[in-house]
Parts: sequence; C-alpha cells; structure tokens
Amino acid sequence: MSEPAETRTMRVACGQVGARDLAAAAGALDDALAMCDAAGAVGTELFVLPEGTYPAYVMGSADAARAALAAGPDPEVAFAAKAREYSMAIVVGLVVDSPAGLVNAAVHLDATGEVRTRTAKRFLWHFDRSWFAPGQEGAVVDGIGALVCADGRLPEISRELVDRGARVLVNATAWVTSFAPPVGLNPQAEFLWRVRALESGVPAVAATKVGTEAGVCTYSGRSQIVAADGSLIAIASATEPEVLVGDIEIPATARPSRSAVELPAVPLAPPLRPGHAYCVVVSDPSLVGSLAGHGAQLLVGPDGIIDVVDVAAETIRGDSMLDPYVARAAAMRGCEFVVWIASDVSTSFVTEVALTRAMENRVFVAVWQPSSAGGPFIAGPSGRLLASSPHPDRPYAVGAQCLLAEAATKQMAPNTDAWSGVVEIRR
Repeated sequence: MSEPAETRTMRVACGQVGARDLAAAAGALDDALAMCDAAGAVGTELFVLPEGTYPAYVMGSADAARAALAAGPDPEVAFAAKAREYSMAIVVGLVVDSPAGLVNAAVHLDATGEVRTRTAKRFLWHFDRSWFAPGQEGAVVDGIGALVCADGRLPEISRELVDRGARVLVNATAWVTSFAPPVGLNPQAEFLWRVRALESGVPAVAATKVGTEAGVCTYSGRSQIVAADGSLIAIASATEPEVLVGDIEIPATARPSRSAVELPAVPLAPPLRPGHAYCVVVSDPSLVGSLAGHGAQLLVGPDGIIDVVDVAAETIRGDSMLDPYVARAAAMRGCEFVVWIASDVSTSFVTEVALTRAMENRVFVAVWQPSSAGGPFIAGPSGRLLASSPHPDRPYAVGAQCLLAEAATKQMAPNTDAWSGVVEIRR
C-alpha cells in the first residue's frame, strides 16, 4: 500500500483461527493458509492473522518452540506464496528465531510475497518473558504500522507508529479471557482497540484466536475492524473461526488527538497505603448537602472537583482526554484519581475512553457527563465500571469505595508492569 494522496477505500480481512497446541503446528498452518484463500477470493488487499499463528502462542519452553520451527515447513515461504497468488499483503503472527533470541513477531509480507519487516512484540505479557526476547522499535511499511497484542496496551507504541507514518494500525493478537466466551471478555476486544483507533485518527485491524490452547489459555475471539472514529466496521464471533472482511477508509493524513503535554521523565506511582477512598460524582450540585456524613474524600460535580481530602487527583476537561498522554502525564505524576469533566466532547465513546485511561494507567477515573449521555460514572484501575447512575434521568450521586492500593501498583499481570514497560520502550 503506497502513501495515499487522499482518503481511499481499502478492503481488509482478519483470519480468526481456531487455537491449536504446539504439537499441532502443521494443522495450524494449514488452517491459516486456507483462510488466506478465502480472503484472497473476495479481493482483500491486507490480510491479518493472529499472534502465534505458527507454530503456536503457548510455547512451554524455548526448546519446544525451536523444535517445532526446525520440524518445518518454513511458514514465511508458505505465506509468501499466498501473498503473490492474490496480490495481497499479509501480516501474520509468527515465532521467529533471531540473534536476540526467540521473538513473538508480526511478519509483514507485501503483495509480491517479500518479507518487509518482522515486528517483535515489545511489551511482553506474563509468561511471554519465559521464552521471548523483547522487540525494538517497529517499522511502518506502506503506511501499515504493526504491533503485537499487549503492545496495544501502551499508548506510546501506537502513537510512535502513527508519528512515523502509519495510516492503518494492525494488531496480530491473541486476546486471552478468564471465562469461556461469550461471557469471557478481554478489555482490548471490549473497548481498548477501538480507543486506539479513535485517539490515533486512523483505522485499526485486530485478528485474534478462538478456542483453548495447551489447556491454559482460552481466547476471547471478537477480531475486529475499526474505523478512524472508533466505530466498529465489523466484529467476529466470540467462539467460531472465521474470515472477517470489511472496507476501511484510509486517511491521507492521520489526525491523532494531541496536546502540548509532556510526559514526566520518570514515572511515579502513588505510595502504597491501606484502605479505601470514597469517591462521589454528583449529577447536580444540589445533591452535595445530602452527602453530609458520607465521608467522601473526593467529591466531583459538573464544574470539577468540589472537595478533595487526602487523595491525589487532577482534572481533565473535554476532548483533552482523547489524547492518551494527558491522563498519562497525570498518572505519571502520582495521581490516584483522574477526574474527567466530559460535558463537551466530540465522541460518544466516553465510557470506552474512560475505561481505557483507567486501565492503561492503573488509576481511578471519575467522570461527570450530562444525563443525556448517561450521567456520571466511576472506572477502576482494572478497566471495569465501579459505579454508574441508575437514574440518569434525574439527579443522582454516584459513589464508589476505591481501594487505594489498586492505584499504587502499576502491575497489569504477573511480571508485566505498565511503568516498567514505558521505561523499556523509551530505552
């Protein structure tokens, strides 16, 4: 895909494959190649396949992965043949042995079958660190910026890709869930990937798996194609393998949400301390008097913070929250609470943005928005709603007991710390 002189339409597709164990790597490759045929048959220009499409995502050990790779065949050769056959660019998640060690890569083959780049996962997640080496700065090829799964959880990575010319973000991912779908969800599938598109001002395509792998990972499905405004163009099943097809509008120029804020040189976390802080957001100031005796340590109204006692909080207004670095900077200064006055915003995805900012920064986000938009709510550091108004059509005080220790730790998963990840990316 060459740099567009103006906005143009591009047909893209996701191959949502069924999970296979490492021992069934040959079958996994056959499945993926068959999906290439299905995507090519409908005129796809860019086809995206999940993280660890071959030989698998759950390795068990570096030795087991190398043994599977040595058994062959060479997956890049196989995908190159499909790319040439259909004149279709392919981004596929492959395990690659490199001088740095095994890497979890998104391999980009252009429409001639040439391997243009192997983008290794940079923000390694949980057991990834047991057998993969972290990647370095990724390349943008033909306007396509690729990242791998948890890379999507750090806004720095997608921002960097867009700043370097990406007009489409592509995520070769394996979204894991703790419950069997369709109940089991993953925050990237629920809201975060859509927010990455919205804040970046470019369309975003993510391909994941379904099923269970190695008896330890269940995948959420819901591969998706997202427009530059964060709206869903197409979304796949939570449980079934499929080829998801959609047409995206590629902008000639990305228009990311951006402000003049600078991130602190050293990210700080709040002090670890016991107990809860009671946070309340009132839909109308007339309710403040009714809260006597409630002991609210953070009280928020339509104009911002009304009262704050012994918690660290900062206020963000309007569309400033759409720039991920604004909330990021507040969190890196040690904030426990980010207050968002969303009375005048250009997107309807206020809940999705708030949940993303809460989760990626491990902070509480207290949101005031008008009743016409659903009323106030509070999001927690895990990216879940803690409280919302049951009566958006009349005055109501939304309150939540917020465990302060949750904002003090920036750990997202075992061996996966947001602030450590930021420091690694900066290096």
